[in-house]
Amino acid sequence: MARFYIENFGCRATQADGAALERQFLERGMERAHVARDAEIVVLNTCTVTEGADKDARASIRRLQRVNPDCRILVTGCYAQRAPEELAALPGVTWVVGNSHKHQAAEIATTSASAGFVSVAQLAGAGFPHNHTQRDRVGHAEIVHPEIVVGDIFAHTELMAAPVFEAANERTRPNLKVQDGCDNRCSFCVIPYVRGQSRSQPAERVLAEVRTLVEAGYREVVISGINLGRWGRDLESSSRWRVVGRSSLVVGET
Repeated sequence: MARFYIENFGCRATQADGAALERQFLERGMERAHVARDAEIVVLNTCTVTEGADKDARASIRRLQRVNPDCRILVTGCYAQRAPEELAALPGVTWVVGNSHKHQAAEIATTSASAGFVSVAQLAGAGFPHNHTQRDRVGHAEIVHPEIVVGDIFAHTELMAAPVFEAANERTRPNLKVQDGCDNRCSFCVIPYVRGQSRSQPAERVLAEVRTLVEAGYREVVISGINLGRWGRDLESSSRWRVVGRSSLVVGET
């Protein structure tokens, strides 16, 4: 059975995205590796709010090349959305998948991994319209450059969410993302351009997730988002919150 490993960088929203990515790969029949050196596919779920965050991602790619040179690296997240070709130029990178297509990352990786590198036409036919591949010939050898799958983030409406169980609080405080994106345009902030417009999880889906956590024995849930003050404003009708058992909700922005 093929194994995968996910390394997350940055905020709670990115951690929640990583949990959703993990669900994707598990649902496609892959096994989770405990360390990156044991995985056939390594996913780097990146941040890009600072230059240091970008450096951390590049350093991880170089480290993976040393400890697991045979693995295939899929770079996704905010850095991948902002500068996909910069990441694709790094040795060892197999796929660059922006936030616009992060919800299809496992499909992209497992489809390509099972059949070798796929063509642009094949990916486009599978519903990945914004991508390209380059093939160069050196003598009789064909060099295949990374697949880049990145679309218009402002046209993106998907909201990935799965509970995150932090190691220190695994038994008490899972983190649940209910909102993503931002409609503000602060001059110093790149977040809207890598995460897109504000979008919310409907209250019914949030409550269903919380009920599942309560039934599993958790007594406290941390509700997170990029801009929690915008939660529900994009929904046609915002359902009112109600108490779920005796659990408490701790609200905090990332």
